[in-house]
Amino acid sequence: MKKRLSNLSSEWLLLLFYTAVFVLLVLLRNSQFWKQREASGKLVQIVTAAEDRHFTFGNIYRAGINEEIAVLKSIYSAHENKTGDVLKKLISQAKTDDSLIVESEKKIKDPDELQLFNELKSLNEKKRKTLNIFFQLIREEKYDKAIASYEGNLDNLYLEVHKVKSDLLNKVATDDQVLLNEYKREIIHINDLNIWISISILLLLISLGVFLFRLIKMAQKVNLEVKESERKYRTFTEQTNEIIEKCDADGRFVFANDFFKRRLEYNDEDLSNLTISDILAEGSMNIDRGSSKDEVITNVKKVFKSKSGKRIHIEGTILLEYKNGEFDGSIGFFNDVTEKKELEESLVASELKFRNFFNLAPIPMWVIDPATNKFISVNKSAVEHYGYSEDEFFNMTIFDIRKGESILKESEDVERVKEETFRLSCDKTAKFNFYHLKKDGEKIEVEIYTSPILINDRQCILSISIDVTERNHFENKITKAIIKTQEDERYEIGTELHDNVCQILAAAKMSLGMIGPSLDSSVIQSYNQSCDAILLATKEIRNLSHRLAPAFFDNTKLEEAFQSLLKTFNVEENYNILMYFDKQAKNILIAQEIQLSLYRILQEQLRNIINHSNCTDIEVSVFVYHNLLHMRIADNGVGFEMADVKKGIGLANMKRRAELFSGKLYINTSLGQGCEVMVIIPIGETN
Repeated sequence: MKKRLSNLSSEWLLLLFYTAVFVLLVLLRNSQFWKQREASGKLVQIVTAAEDRHFTFGNIYRAGINEEIAVLKSIYSAHENKTGDVLKKLISQAKTDDSLIVESEKKIKDPDELQLFNELKSLNEKKRKTLNIFFQLIREEKYDKAIASYEGNLDNLYLEVHKVKSDLLNKVATDDQVLLNEYKREIIHINDLNIWISISILLLLISLGVFLFRLIKMAQKVNLEVKESERKYRTFTEQTNEIIEKCDADGRFVFANDFFKRRLEYNDEDLSNLTISDILAEGSMNIDRGSSKDEVITNVKKVFKSKSGKRIHIEGTILLEYKNGEFDGSIGFFNDVTEKKELEESLVASELKFRNFFNLAPIPMWVIDPATNKFISVNKSAVEHYGYSEDEFFNMTIFDIRKGESILKESEDVERVKEETFRLSCDKTAKFNFYHLKKDGEKIEVEIYTSPILINDRQCILSISIDVTERNHFENKITKAIIKTQEDERYEIGTELHDNVCQILAAAKMSLGMIGPSLDSSVIQSYNQSCDAILLATKEIRNLSHRLAPAFFDNTKLEEAFQSLLKTFNVEENYNILMYFDKQAKNILIAQEIQLSLYRILQEQLRNIINHSNCTDIEVSVFVYHNLLHMRIADNGVGFEMADVKKGIGLANMKRRAELFSGKLYINTSLGQGCEVMVIIPIGETN
């Protein structure tokens, strides 16, 4: 609706603009009309003056020609005895020419014309003097001398005079024509401008008509929308879940919507006898009656009481209305926030319970700000267990209590904790295993349980730390005892197979060899097959005994044990096997238990490769970096998706053997990209 009203206001402004432009165009058209009328009048005057000038200077030119003709007649008509009459006409003609020249001087306008006119006057003066001599000779009837005077002087003078008169006549005609052309062009320009002004006025009138039509339509539409808006507003006030009321200047209710009546349990009759102060459970309505213009009071918080005595918390806005500078009443728009208030009180109580649980919990707990990784809250158990004071914790980040392999690895772990925690709902927890450092430098193994928590509208991470150092140490002892028992049993079985069964097979082979020469040729083939079977069984039992009882039990180096193991898995040479030991790995002293665990991990992974990978190349590399022993086992097989692999005994045993010595086992694989197993075990200072 506001947009419509704004558009309507802009339309009226545009109408005012159209009207102003129309008035300007009409004034301009009127101005051009008077300019055209003035120019037309001047053009008539110029045409009249030009015709008069042309007539005058034309008469001068013709008078000169007539004068010369009269002179010629006076010369050649002497034998007819009419000299007196001719002479009179000649003198009369000369006077006429002189009078025309004097008269034409008034009509000279241009400096160039004046120059030609002065030249004409000078020549005319010479001509007059020469004519006086010529007249005297005629009177004395000296015709031969008169003819000689004409031919010697007058003829040339007449030529010069005629030329100057002709130039002057042409100059006058040219100047008048230039002036006429200027005024004609001005009139044409005015006419063209009038045409464009007329077209503009016509177009403006057409667009103004269209605009007025649209304006009328829009005004009608706005009126309809205003009525519809009023209807909707009336419906809204009756059906909304807001409390809407209107009071007069004395605070008496003039209007209250249905929700107000339902929520406060009053009817129209009750409200007609009440004021706004009567339904306030506490406080009063402070209204500024000294103002003179409407005012809006926001963020009003009050408590109403219903007819049955219930307390109803409300928040909203009050509009104060003034009429003729005096307070005229108020309109209130309120939301029922009773449930919100009860929830806030419940949250405060819940937060207090959580705070008590947090502070009194017997296990270390803290809250981390994920943006800075700083501690923002720690409980008493964390202070006692880690040895740092509460102030020291607040100046530390989570990295300060972590004991990791590298800064990069620690940063990756922290980011992983944040991502996994924020994916959880508030009633879920995520579990992680890390190494922490106490203030005294003691290294402990901890299980961390994290959950998202909202503190002051800021998403944080609640962490619970459980020290599992002793538990893991005890479990490792049990695991080592079990593995030692298994290895002892395997060693005993391997030794029994190697020392007993192999000897029995060797005796059987010797016995067969003794009876071989006495056998008939028909059973020689069976005899040879039996010998080969005994040899194959002996070889397989020897390989099995080596797998069960690795050679380094007898102080053989790890590299040699690996080479022997790889040979037993590649008897038929189906794989290209590359094994690499760096210099430190060859020379370092590695505990026999660690060597045995690495051997069993390699043995298990080789079994997985042969059974599942369909590879052609196997790489085994062992190297030492930063006091960490790395064993890498890689193949170029089909690979697999970690999510699709069920946790089996093989992978679990491999991981457990690595963790038994505070190590880690990582698997990097995907479909079609082979598989890479990396075992990292700390070994302390190297030789």
